[in-house]
Amino acid sequence: MTSRDDAASWWSKAGIDPAAYVGGDEARVEAKVVRGFAAKARKHLGKLPIARETLAMFFCLRDPATPRWAKAIVAAALAYFILPLDAMPDLLPIIGLGDDASLLAAAYSAVAPFVTDDHREQARAWIEQERRS
Repeated sequence: MTSRDDAASWWSKAGIDPAAYVGGDEARVEAKVVRGFAAKARKHLGKLPIARETLAMFFCLRDPATPRWAKAIVAAALAYFILPLDAMPDLLPIIGLGDDASLLAAAYSAVAPFVTDDHREQARAWIEQERRS
């Protein structure tokens, strides 16, 4: 039995259907997250002290070599970042992104061994491109 089967079994026993929350079409869900993250990143990453690390995690998430459990942590953290409603609304000056930054920092510390120099370079290039735009 694979870890994917174990997870599906756990969700089933708990009476939870993940597809009800994120949809069943993985490609469509991923495309939606990528669009949502890019839009939010353009707007708020300049205000986050861990912007480069957040972007590096995004590229780590998209890397097929990243373990599934690490992708799950990154996906959850990035989903929290892009959701408009969270513990502290992003519209509040200064503290609005504080909870996002804290969660992103915790996620980064958990998956840092899987964030490669290539992911960091992609993040640096993305930031440079955005500055020129």
